[in-house]
Amino acid sequence: MEFETALMGVLGKRGMGKASLASDARFARESMLKIVKKWKQRIRNLTAMDERLDMMTMGNLEELERAIKGTSDSTNNDWLIISALTSLVNRLLGYDWVDGEIHRHVIFYRDRDQENFDHNMLEPKDAVQTLRSNGKTLRAKYAVIDHLRNRIGLTVNEVANVMGMSEYQVRKILSRVEQYEKAWRTDFSDILSIERTPLIYDDGYRNANDLTKFAPWRASDNSKKVAK
Repeated sequence: MEFETALMGVLGKRGMGKASLASDARFARESMLKIVKKWKQRIRNLTAMDERLDMMTMGNLEELERAIKGTSDSTNNDWLIISALTSLVNRLLGYDWVDGEIHRHVIFYRDRDQENFDHNMLEPKDAVQTLRSNGKTLRAKYAVIDHLRNRIGLTVNEVANVMGMSEYQVRKILSRVEQYEKAWRTDFSDILSIERTPLIYDDGYRNANDLTKFAPWRASDNSKKVAK
């Protein structure tokens, strides 16, 4: 099981169902060489700005590759593989020289999509929960933009800077808010009473209590042009 999990970490679904082949020297050798190949590509990208680290990690990977290639039913290179892996991990964690000291800082960073992926994997939702969650997220964004523009009085440019969006995106959302208000003859709910507003999506909005009730955004509405 550990072997299969390790393969799937790098090879994805291609490593699924391979646990029983862990004792097959040929399969293990070929699979590990595929992993080393992907490691080389990934590590080369990570170490591109550090000439020494790039040189040393590539050397460790070549040692590992030689040890793997030399493995067979009659030749056990486990300790050579373990040693090469230990040296590689040492380099990547900042232990560059053989003095037990850390000579490089390591920083792990996730972008927004990666953070969302982690969240969804750790807290999986069914289709209905996902639909509600997505609707609540956009509803909050629309409410904040509406609040900044129509209640606080920021300009479209200022709202765009606050939200990290383009003016075009802000105007589009404000236009949709206006479209909703005209259709229902009511103000878009304030941030503090946002639960009274339907769930918002890119293609329209839904009743929070009955997701089957859906109203699409008009492709082009007749609302007045959003002022600066």
